[in-house]
Amino acid sequence: MSTTGNGNDILLQGFHWNLTKTQGTGTFDNKSLSWYTELTRLAPKISADGFTMIYLPPPWSDDSEWYGHGKHGGGEGYYWHDFDLNSRYGSKEELKLLVAEMHRHGVKVIIDIVINHRDRTRMQKDIWPYPGEAWRTAGDDSGGRFMDGSADLNLTNPTVYTRIQQALSELQTDVGVDGWRWDFVWGFDPQEVRSLILDTKHAEYFSVGEYWQDRAHGDDPMAERYGANEKLRILGWMRESGSAVFDICLKRAINTGVASNLSRGINTSVAPVERSSVVTFVDNHDTGASPECQANNFGQRAWECSPDFKSRAYAFILSMPGLPMVYWPDLYDWNVPGILELIRARKLADITAASEYTDLSSSYGGFAAIVRNQRGEDSLAIAIDSAFVAPPGFTLFAKHENEWAVYLKS
Repeated sequence: MSTTGNGNDILLQGFHWNLTKTQGTGTFDNKSLSWYTELTRLAPKISADGFTMIYLPPPWSDDSEWYGHGKHGGGEGYYWHDFDLNSRYGSKEELKLLVAEMHRHGVKVIIDIVINHRDRTRMQKDIWPYPGEAWRTAGDDSGGRFMDGSADLNLTNPTVYTRIQQALSELQTDVGVDGWRWDFVWGFDPQEVRSLILDTKHAEYFSVGEYWQDRAHGDDPMAERYGANEKLRILGWMRESGSAVFDICLKRAINTGVASNLSRGINTSVAPVERSSVVTFVDNHDTGASPECQANNFGQRAWECSPDFKSRAYAFILSMPGLPMVYWPDLYDWNVPGILELIRARKLADITAASEYTDLSSSYGGFAAIVRNQRGEDSLAIAIDSAFVAPPGFTLFAKHENEWAVYLKS
């Protein structure tokens, strides 16, 4: 079972937290077209900008509402009520057109899947009595609680598992999607993911899990098996699920805002399978800001990269091993310097998720490295807050003054 792409992929997160809200106060509410239709229109540009995969928001119907700290929202897809593909992002037919257009331009489509929890108060189809065997509260659960656990599903229940398997197969066969981003994966056992991948109608191209849990909670199956060490737990989930995993260790290093810490990520591991099985990222819909909306200001901002370090962080992930992901607002709303040039440099240098590299940081300060292509040849050199200048044979390709420089082998 291989669900980690071909090693040459560059992923775009095609949404942010503030796009749509139940009360119609998101940044894309009250538009004349849906977000799916907008993405369909932008498919040629997304492809031309160098992306090979796009990751879309949860596809199922969500009419939830939340309030707190002067903010409100709901409808983002993370508290869905039915396996209905007519969501706030667009209709099932619009999603099918979007996937077809992305495929026409060589872009694969990954869907965010939320299977740990479900809105138990608005069910209209697949009504599972609450409390009952379908739920953690009266049944069982193979992982940890989401918030208080009151809305957690019991994936070990055959009814729940079979219906989720059918919903994923519908996305594959009727819509044409290529894989999954699994939400909140410490909420269930990684074997559930492995089984669902094996039990869906078609082979997935790509699958990645959000294992984000800095402390080893007692109801986390990875903590039970791998202990307190975060990296071991992340890699354990990767191996047991058969999926890629987000490089939270690197995200932690990015958030220090110190270039010399960047080598602490899993993407710099000596093991090629570990480098090639992590998705590197600077921010996403949870960790970073989103374009401002009336409902929720600048969004989640739960663990954001400092704006002063963001361009440096993108220089790192787009030059180094691992599968890099770009967060939509960073490129298409805020135009963080250098992203498109860095994507082009990565492609020209033939850098892959498993590329080897030589770390020169100890000699020059900051972060500095020479990265090799698929043939094992020195191909790209990078300096971030470093005195390093590439040796003869390299030519400066892109830079952001006083922050980073990228060189390509002539």
